[in-house]
Amino acid sequence: MPAITALFTLLVALATVLSAHAAAAELALPGYQRADGAITTYFGGDSIDPYFAAKALLAAQDAGMATSTAAGNWIAWQLPRQHGDGHFDRYCLKGQRFAACQPADADDALMASWMELLVRTAPAKGMPPAWQASFDKASRYLDSLRDPRTGVYQISPTLPVALLMDNVEISSAFKAASRYHERLGDSRRALAWARQGEQLDRAILRVFWRKGGFLVSTQPRERSEFYPDAVAQIFPILADIQAPGRPHASAYQAWMATHRFAWLQMSEVDFPWGLVALVADKMGDADAITCWRVRANQFRHGQHWNVLEEALFLAFESRLTPAQALAPPPPSLRCR
Repeated sequence: MPAITALFTLLVALATVLSAHAAAAELALPGYQRADGAITTYFGGDSIDPYFAAKALLAAQDAGMATSTAAGNWIAWQLPRQHGDGHFDRYCLKGQRFAACQPADADDALMASWMELLVRTAPAKGMPPAWQASFDKASRYLDSLRDPRTGVYQISPTLPVALLMDNVEISSAFKAASRYHERLGDSRRALAWARQGEQLDRAILRVFWRKGGFLVSTQPRERSEFYPDAVAQIFPILADIQAPGRPHASAYQAWMATHRFAWLQMSEVDFPWGLVALVADKMGDADAITCWRVRANQFRHGQHWNVLEEALFLAFESRLTPAQALAPPPPSLRCR
């Protein structure tokens, strides 16, 4: 009996530790998410870009973090600010409140991110009516941006240019909508969204893939830069879009062989590009994530840091014990 009692006590203690760890994995964004639910783009910032807020929440989910509270509060703030046709604005702080001050940067990517956030945050019984109405408006607006000639989506009504990375995000939203309806037992809608995603994937490869690499835009570019040109080459991995004869593993390895050190130094001159670390996570490259986290840490909350980087940093750090989070990378790990 004493042995059984001791074992029971140990199991209870272990369950308590595991429960505490699970609770700690809920995303919180101090300095970025305000008490009213608004999420600023920069630490303590005076501007809100809805795309970055949604993308940060989705990326944290992809990295394994729970986001129901942060996402629910953001959706509650953003929902009444959606225009009747489905689009959103960017916002600036005026006095004590945020007001619309600029058009959104890329309507297509924003609509897709918003739609995906709604279906991935929805309660088990499905989206509340207000969420569903918002999803439908965003979906109709996104439909209006589809180029029937090419099958891909253009940035906005005033920018008839299609971008690879935006279309990858739209594909991801369609697949998320399919999984959502599958979860609700609605196989008809699930199949419809899945087919829409498959059609877009084929169009993406037809429009953007050229032997050896992806074009980043339907508009010719004068010079190649790390973003978007280099980042775009592995971005399709996040939506499971694979070019002919280019398995994800070999594409990822080739990219890292060429761009790894440039990527790890990006935070000094640009942004850390945590989305690359998210691809690394999908490919099981824990060393790359460690290097990114250690290198990027010194830039947190500075001018080369936004809420997307913060959400990914927190998600990766949440997997570690406090001692592991503070430990330097082992000497054998080449992070420079």
